[in-house]
Parts: sequence; structure tokens; C-alpha cells
Amino acid sequence: MKRYGMHLFILAGLVLLVSLPTIGLVNYLDASAKTSATYKETTVAGIDVSGMTKEEAVVRLDNAIKDFNNTPFTVTLVDGTALEVGKDVVSFNVDATLKTASEPGTYPLVTTVDEERLTPYLENQPVTLSMVTPPLVEAASNLNSDVVLEMTATESEVVASITVSPTPAMRSALERMNGFEMEAGDIFSLKAFGEDFDALSTLGSSMYQLFAATPFQILERVQHETLPSGIELGYDVKVDERSNFAVQNTEQTPYALIVLEEGNAMTVQLLGKAFVGAYESRVEDVTSVPYQNIVRFSPSLTAGSSSVTQSGQTGESGKLYRVRITDTGESLELLGFDFYEPIPEIVTKSSVPLPPPEPVEPVIPTFPDETLEDDPFDDDVEDDGLNQFEEQPPVHDTDPVPSEGAVG
Repeated sequence: MKRYGMHLFILAGLVLLVSLPTIGLVNYLDASAKTSATYKETTVAGIDVSGMTKEEAVVRLDNAIKDFNNTPFTVTLVDGTALEVGKDVVSFNVDATLKTASEPGTYPLVTTVDEERLTPYLENQPVTLSMVTPPLVEAASNLNSDVVLEMTATESEVVASITVSPTPAMRSALERMNGFEMEAGDIFSLKAFGEDFDALSTLGSSMYQLFAATPFQILERVQHETLPSGIELGYDVKVDERSNFAVQNTEQTPYALIVLEEGNAMTVQLLGKAFVGAYESRVEDVTSVPYQNIVRFSPSLTAGSSSVTQSGQTGESGKLYRVRITDTGESLELLGFDFYEPIPEIVTKSSVPLPPPEPVEPVIPTFPDETLEDDPFDDDVEDDGLNQFEEQPPVHDTDPVPSEGAVG
């Protein structure tokens, strides 16, 4: 039995010694056959590789790609604008392409797009990555430098837009917002684009105007206690730690936000499939409430003085409606009712009594001496030679008695 086992072991070893070289030779011949095999009636990205081996096809396609990369892409946008995009945004996998070309036919190059490199080319343009990437891949995979967004032109349009004069913080939020895409059911959250709540609140008012003229659902919107300066009644938005502005795409097609800059103004466009019917927003039932005047007293003010502690502000209210216009007429949807209480005017007066008036000595009137210039009998009047009355001899009532010795 031991000898039989030994013989069996030796026999197995001999079989392996003979078969292993044979297997290796077969594999070599198979690989050599594959390497030397040529493509039959095969075209890759417009390049005919028929009759070429794989190595020859790789060299041929690499040279074609080098020639292709010498000129940029020309991307024709929806509005007809031509945009140049560098070829560095795409890369090709020739080996993977040739592996798929096992049968005669026409094949595109396996192409990928680097979205980080593509994004800067699309800044301040009315397009998004999802709008450009598919046609760009299709063109590049066939070594075509011309990209025309014809499908986008027929399926998308500007359905709503607003223009703002942004602060630096608002500009930063708008730049981050550019190209944001909303698939069906997606939510737009304003707080996702910035941390400056004051800037987001001001920007939120404009975004409220934008989405109020669409069928999108307003999920969250909070108003301030008093209407901020420069904000139109009905479109007030407050963003803080606990408040946000958010809307949801309730349509069945995707939409995108495009931000265009022109001078000091920035325009936000909502791009997508046209809505069924026209939409607009309208503020109605606007009322005002006069403020009250309140007087308070304080001993800290000087006696008799007063100051306006709080300026008065008239209260107001208004209703914001979403208006849908169709051939049959208008339909209104109430989006919000804003009410701002009037702010009373407060005047603070001094509670310190006025001091008593100082005593005043009585004034005794004095009159000048009177002179009887017209009294003709005033003995005190000096005769200045101008007196009209001359002194007359005395007049007697009886005849004078003749003096003695008078001759009769």
C-alpha cells in the first residue's frame, strides 16, 4: 500500500510538470492573439480604428484628443450668447472605451466632467451645471467642441425675477445661491446661503416677492414687529436664530435660481418650465391706524422744559395675495396678513415747578409842570413886549366928583 501511494504521488507530480507549461503557453497565445487582434468596422468618437490593434488604437485616439484640446468649447446659451469653456473641464478614458468596443460599430469616448472646474465658467450666466453638463459630455465624447443648449431653450424660461441692490453680505449670499436647483418637492431655505441675519432678512423680502409670483408653497415666513425701513408692506421677512424663510417646489419639474450681475444691481431669475397660467402678487386692503400722544413727567428735566422721548409711528396693515391669471379670469390666494401696531408719541415734560416771580417795586408816574401860556391875567407871566393885552385905566361905576376949584 505504501508503494502504491508513493507511485500515485509521483504520477500526480509528473502530470503537473507537464500541464503547467501547457497552461502558460495557452494563456500567452491567447493574450498574444488578443493583443494582435484588430478592430473591424469600428469607429470611436468619429475616429476610424478599423484594422488597428488595441495599442495602435490607443495611440490614434490619444493624438486625436490632444488635437481636440487645443481649442476651447463654444457653448451657445439659451439667449444665443456664446460662452467659451476650457477643455480642462473634461477627461477621457480611452482604455475603458476600447473595452466596450468588442463588436463592430460606432462608440463614444468615455468622458467625465469636473464640475469644480466647470463652475467658474458658468458664474453670472443664465445656466446651471445640470443644464450644461449633459450636452457638454455628449459633445466631448464625440470630440465636438460646439455645444448648443437647444433642449434647454425649448423647455426652460424665466418664470419669475427680482432685482436688488445688494450689500456685501447680501452679495455673498446671492453668489452662493447662483445655480441652486430645486427638483420636484425640494425646499429652498434662505438660511442655507448665509449667516448675516440682517442681510438675509432684507434679501428675504425680495425672495418673498419672487416666490409669491409662483405656485410654490410658502413653508415659513415671519414678519417683524415694526415694518423695517425700505421694505414694502406685505413682503416683510424676518430671519434670525428661530425664524427662516423657506419655500417648496410643488411643481413636477425642476427649477433653478440664476443670479446675474450688472453694475451695482443683481437680478435673481427663476428658470424652468412655464407655469399653467400667469402668476403675480398683489397687496390689498391696506389700512392705517393713527398713533396716540402720551405725556409723561420727569423731575430730571429742568423746570418748564420738555423733550420727545419716542417718536410716533402710524400703524398699518395689508393682505398679500397670490393672483393666478388664466383665460377664465383671476383667482386669489391669501399668502399673508401683516399688521403693525401704531407706536405712540411720548413727550416727557418737567415735573419741577417754576420758581415764583421776583417782587417788582411799583412805579409812580411823574408829570411835568403845567404853564398857562394863554391866561391873559396871569401875573406871573413876564411882559416880553409881545402881550396883546395892554393895561387900561380902571373903570368906575359913578362919575368922578370934580375936584375942588374946578371951573364949572
